[in-house]
Amino acid sequence: MGRRFADYPAFESFAVRELGSFWTGFLEWSGVLFEGSAEPACTSDVCEHAAFFPGLKLSYVENLLRVDGALGPGRPALTAWSASGTVERVTRGELRERVLRTARGLEALGVTAGARVVGILANDVDAVVASLAATALGAVVSTSSPEMGAFSILARFGPLEPTVLMCPLRDSGLAHKLSEVVAGLPTLRRLIALDDGPVPEGVHIPVTRLRDLASGLPRAGFPRFDFNHPLFTLFSSGTTGKPKCIVHGAGGTLLEHLKEHRLHGDLRPDDTLFFQTSCSWMMWNWQLSALAVGAQIVLSSAPVQGPETLWNIAEAVGVTVLGTSPAYLQMCADAKLQPRRAKLRAVLSTGAVLFDAQFDWLIGALGALPVQSISGGTDILGCFVLGNPNLPVCRGESQCRSLGMDVRAAGARGHSEVGELVCLNPFPSRPLGFYGDDSHERFHDAYFSQLPGAWSHGDLVEFSAGGTARIHGRSDGVLNVRGVRIGPAELARILDTVGEVADVLPVEQRIDQEPFASRLVLLLRLQLGTSLEEGLRRRIRHELLTRGSTAHVPELIVAVSEFPFTHSGKRSDRAVREVLNGRVPENLEALRNPLSLDAILRAVERAAEDEIERRSAPAASADASLEVRLTAIWERVLDVPAVGLTDSFFDLGGTSLLALRMLADLRHDTGLEVPPSSLFDAPTVSGFAELLRRRAAAPLALIVSLRAGRGRPLFIVHGLAGDILELRALSFQLPGARPILGFRARGLDSREPPDVTVEEMASRYVAELRAHQSEGPYALAGYSFGGLVAFEMARKLGAAGQAVELLALIDTDLHSDCLSLPRRVAFRGLKHLHHVTRGLASTSPLVGLLGASLLDHVEQRLGATGREPTVQPWDTEQMTPAMVRLEALAWTAFRAYRPGTYAAPLLFLQAALRPPTFCDPVPLWSSATGGRVSVVTIPGDHFTVLREPFVGELARRLGAALPGSDDLG
Repeated sequence: MGRRFADYPAFESFAVRELGSFWTGFLEWSGVLFEGSAEPACTSDVCEHAAFFPGLKLSYVENLLRVDGALGPGRPALTAWSASGTVERVTRGELRERVLRTARGLEALGVTAGARVVGILANDVDAVVASLAATALGAVVSTSSPEMGAFSILARFGPLEPTVLMCPLRDSGLAHKLSEVVAGLPTLRRLIALDDGPVPEGVHIPVTRLRDLASGLPRAGFPRFDFNHPLFTLFSSGTTGKPKCIVHGAGGTLLEHLKEHRLHGDLRPDDTLFFQTSCSWMMWNWQLSALAVGAQIVLSSAPVQGPETLWNIAEAVGVTVLGTSPAYLQMCADAKLQPRRAKLRAVLSTGAVLFDAQFDWLIGALGALPVQSISGGTDILGCFVLGNPNLPVCRGESQCRSLGMDVRAAGARGHSEVGELVCLNPFPSRPLGFYGDDSHERFHDAYFSQLPGAWSHGDLVEFSAGGTARIHGRSDGVLNVRGVRIGPAELARILDTVGEVADVLPVEQRIDQEPFASRLVLLLRLQLGTSLEEGLRRRIRHELLTRGSTAHVPELIVAVSEFPFTHSGKRSDRAVREVLNGRVPENLEALRNPLSLDAILRAVERAAEDEIERRSAPAASADASLEVRLTAIWERVLDVPAVGLTDSFFDLGGTSLLALRMLADLRHDTGLEVPPSSLFDAPTVSGFAELLRRRAAAPLALIVSLRAGRGRPLFIVHGLAGDILELRALSFQLPGARPILGFRARGLDSREPPDVTVEEMASRYVAELRAHQSEGPYALAGYSFGGLVAFEMARKLGAAGQAVELLALIDTDLHSDCLSLPRRVAFRGLKHLHHVTRGLASTSPLVGLLGASLLDHVEQRLGATGREPTVQPWDTEQMTPAMVRLEALAWTAFRAYRPGTYAAPLLFLQAALRPPTFCDPVPLWSSATGGRVSVVTIPGDHFTVLREPFVGELARRLGAALPGSDDLG
């Protein structure tokens, strides 16, 4: 264009004033691949009716996956981090090839332009491949995440009448509700399974595996469609009615995202972008478009288990631009986390208001770097206010308006006053409309009825004289719960089935004691003669959890006698929001019952006090039923406001460490003791209560099912403490369909005498094993101390003439007494020297320098590759007394054990980080097997190999060595 501007405000003014010239110039500058005419750039000056580039055709996917020029096929495209820590890396060439192969397969199944394809997807490579393959053919793709309830999934997907559903089948949380979803979508003609999991019962439509779909030749290329061809349908709930099915166009999405990524975000081809998101949120689609810049994007299906989660992933992968939410940053600040900056050069935040203190913590923790508070939404699949590499960063503020958008604060009388966010001119990412809204009436009412011709967004915004912006939350009653937008009508629909509830009014309330947090308060009007008993309260929470999601579950449920109404009979939700957030409602004279507001405020204050008292209560009363007492413990430990009798401990976020905490509370409150792995036997409150009642009559089974499957099982033996809950992540990540069974130790039930030697355990376990599988071949594995037992079991099976198809030891050490005398003397001498030099290294600086150097030399001689692990799998104070006793006995058995000969192959999976206090066991295992040891190194140390981010690699390596599954003989 050749235009020059005196400063950024002049350029920003040009982009709005000469909108057509700006977008045409940007189209040319960005290098978008297209055909046809770029004139006219826009057909109208009115946002509601304008269309951009009607004479132009392009392919969204072609522009994302181009491999020309500097964006060669070998450049990284995706790095996917799974819940187990498995890392998958895909280049641009590989991604393009997989998408084209999958597109050809979908085409063969009859997927054509305009088809509605929906996906319940984890944030992984397969989700990207399947979605891009469908959009490449002109299909319109909609996605959700597996943790959503069937009711919420159907509320979104049902109106679209989709023909194809894409989803994984190995996701245990999704499998149990998939038949309900499929039954609720009668137009489905095909299910695309993204993995090799079994098809759940009740799914009666044809199933095609993604690997089979993509096994043929790739499609020749990408067809191009009109600039305004539909691309994605996203969903947003307003204050009334069902979720809006918002249809977004391919060209507008691509152009807007290129502008945001390249100009506002300063994203470059050598960047690695990681945004904390799921496939239910528009940021997943937004991040996808970064491929068009040439940047690598990081996908993560791992849950945020603590404040360090995202920083660990970012450091491990080399992330340069990290995107997250104010809620996560506040969690980090509360934990006083000190993350490493590593390669980070920018941090983005969205999903809620970024407060000044969260900004301050981030800068204090990482140093000066651009912090971009961005805000827009699902409605425009983009941003209205965001960052700018050419402008200073002001704490708690977005740096500028989005280029080309005339964004204002309607109703504000000047700068630094709060008004409603509106956009007065057209913009390319304005949605095409709502699906099924042929008359565009709902579309008009949603965005254009308040200010004719201009877009009204529903956010409250404040602009400074310098053009920076502060978002002050929603103006339309839409709730923002931990970054998830929920419409009040959505909660009302879920609770339609609860007959005692006459009316609901959900409110997001700022918590005074926690100035950067809010809570969801659910106000209820109950049917005449009904009171809010605890049973009803739990039923309401259970409905919201199972039919919605955890974000739908309120912190407070409060029954009130009436809601405020205007004289014309309209309920005034805004007045309730104002009074619960400490503000004086406007126009009280417009209400026919203004005193209802005081009653509501008092009721919420009383409920908040009751909740504080409830959470501080140590336990349910001793005379309460076992189910009630268990429910109270689970709610306290899991920090879940409502646990139903049939809710799974693991589905509610339970982990092995939380299981120990729960069992410790159980012992304290009830005196009952069971091992953590009992949760495998009975993962629900009702089942666990029944297990506790039967524990006197039913002996504890030694073999526990870790994962169901088909064919011969893999048996895994417990570690030092005797229990196997720590093996859960490994069992779920192992590839293939074979069942996984775990051995837990005799003696976990304190009424049973434990085995005290490795040989005793092996004999008992072989008898149990052969009762389960009478003939070989057998597949055995053991973790840590369990490897000794598995090795001895394999020897006994071999002596009995039974074949062992796999013997795998997972970081199984041997005591230094197993070494020959000269080696033992040398090892113990070096160990003593290590102890001395470690103390030396902690003295004066000069002596410490010598000591540290000597310490490194000694550790190299000892074969150490890391310090002693500091993260233990169990918290000793929370271990059951039986586990403490078994661990002590196992140490004695470990010292006494000497491996005999085993004339068969052995797979040794060794942790990369080895402490200096254990001898290298590989030569000893090699000697015992006549040199038939295969050693595979797994990242992590002795304990972390079972956890993310390393357990995925352990599962992959162990699974690769596991022979194929046959039917049990």
